[in-house]
Amino acid sequence: MQIPIPSNAAQPPSPFDISSEPMGGHATGFTGNEQDSGVATIPLRRGSDRRLRGLDLGTQHFEDTTLLQARRKLPRRRHRRRLLVGWVAALAVAVLAAVILRASVVQPFSVPSAAMMPTLHIGDRILVVKSRRLAGPIRGGDMVVFRRPSAFPCSTGPDKATDLVERVIGLPGNTIWSAGKSIFIDGTRLSEHGWYWTRYGQLGSVPISRTTIPPDHYYVMGDNRTDSCDSRAFGPIARSSIVGKVVAIVVRDRHPYIRIF
Repeated sequence: MQIPIPSNAAQPPSPFDISSEPMGGHATGFTGNEQDSGVATIPLRRGSDRRLRGLDLGTQHFEDTTLLQARRKLPRRRHRRRLLVGWVAALAVAVLAAVILRASVVQPFSVPSAAMMPTLHIGDRILVVKSRRLAGPIRGGDMVVFRRPSAFPCSTGPDKATDLVERVIGLPGNTIWSAGKSIFIDGTRLSEHGWYWTRYGQLGSVPISRTTIPPDHYYVMGDNRTDSCDSRAFGPIARSSIVGKVVAIVVRDRHPYIRIF
């Protein structure tokens, strides 16, 4: 409603006149204080809260940076965990492979006596291939590890070795004997390529009686022909008693020593 104003007085716009339009825009409402002071509230423009928004964005940026750093640390921890698990798995596989290889393919042995001097020394650590597929057929000149025969007339020393290592001289079906200081196989003098210890000769002090080697058996002798308990004492050995073929020396005098055969 309109409040009557005297005609001779100035007529300022009334703060209670809802029909009047104040300069600068429309009034949107009043609070109790505004009504008391007679001042209308004019809505702020959108751009006027940039400072406050800037403060909000700064806080949000700090929170986002902290979250991003935490997320970056998480993949690193996962990567380390996966790496550790991978190494443990690789070690387990390596141990398992070593066990399998030792059981069925390759096995280390220690030389128990001087029977194979000078090729093998007492205490040498040798590698023996046990797999027939990998080692191939047994040939003359091969060094083999075999289980001690049940009828063994010789001393095995204080260690009581159950596995022996010697060199194959005769193959199944061969007839072997000695004459003078030489070995003959099927009537032909045996030509050994540096197998035996030359200081004691090819035969040593113990001759070979004429022997025909049975099927699946082998005639073995040590390279030290004067200090070797071999087939001259216990006869040919069975194929089933052979553990494997010697392929390398890996330790000598307690130090690494590599020699491949």
